[in-house]
Amino acid sequence: MIFSIDTGNDKIKTESRVTQAGLVKLDYKPEESEEAIYYNGAYYKDTVERLSYLYDKTVDDRYFILTLLALARELEAGAGEENGVSNGLIEIALLVGLPPAHYAALREKFKEYFSRGKNPVTFGYKGKTYTVVFNEVVVNIQGYSVYLLLSSRMGLNEHNKVCLIDLGGMTIDYLILRYGELDKADSLELGMITLYNKIKSSINRKYHMLLDEADIYNILKRNKTKFSEEIINQVFEIAKAHVVELLGIFREVGIDFNTTLTIFVGGGSIVLADIIKEVWERYQSEYFVVSDINANAKGYKMQYLIDHNMIGGGSSSHEKA
Repeated sequence: MIFSIDTGNDKIKTESRVTQAGLVKLDYKPEESEEAIYYNGAYYKDTVERLSYLYDKTVDDRYFILTLLALARELEAGAGEENGVSNGLIEIALLVGLPPAHYAALREKFKEYFSRGKNPVTFGYKGKTYTVVFNEVVVNIQGYSVYLLLSSRMGLNEHNKVCLIDLGGMTIDYLILRYGELDKADSLELGMITLYNKIKSSINRKYHMLLDEADIYNILKRNKTKFSEEIINQVFEIAKAHVVELLGIFREVGIDFNTTLTIFVGGGSIVLADIIKEVWERYQSEYFVVSDINANAKGYKMQYLIDHNMIGGGSSSHEKA
């Protein structure tokens, strides 16, 4: 079975599902119908309150448990039943990713963290017990896999310079590709969590009101809320200033948007799409916002299939255990 997952600081994404990157240990035995996972003698549930930012997600078991929970939901839906099962043991090729700036330092730790020495891992979910082994762990560079996913559809390899910006929870990953060849990749810690903290601090200071991240998300997505127009306008003003500052920083690192085709991906890009459109008027170039929040996970899968000659084209930008 091939299982692809994007373990973000804000959200956990598989090819078809999105959940908040939050986890709570239960002090009770849940009902069998409850979406809780049993692992290593305890029950856990995901929660809308995300975990605090971790540069190194391997420091404890929380992201491993979140990965098992996402896997359990896929297995419940029937994934992997056709192949990869031997004597009740589900053999899995696990596809994960890291920001470009973290890749060199953390890729080996990621492999070890998820592979667990290729020993079987047993967990329970909604009354059913699963035993899996991660006999292959592939660590990808976030963003590059999205480029591969888009390249054939959009003819990206024909462009002399493409800038792909992945606006995530904590990091903003950016890659420069010239005629399909990766030229530069790095990360900035200026993602959505940074913006949320700016907004929370400003609103609290000015209005003595405590917004949480869900409040801010709903405002920026223009969902119906009970907040006043003044509060809503203030949130958008701060978000616009953040985008202006962010795009200006790219000039400082040597990227001129007037000379590139720019592609925005990631959950933050989707939330800020209208603001990006407004700010982009100052640039004389083409850009796109990819509205698929699962694009990294889908890209990991496509890269794996390319590398294993299951589909044609592409080149490797990861290492495997």
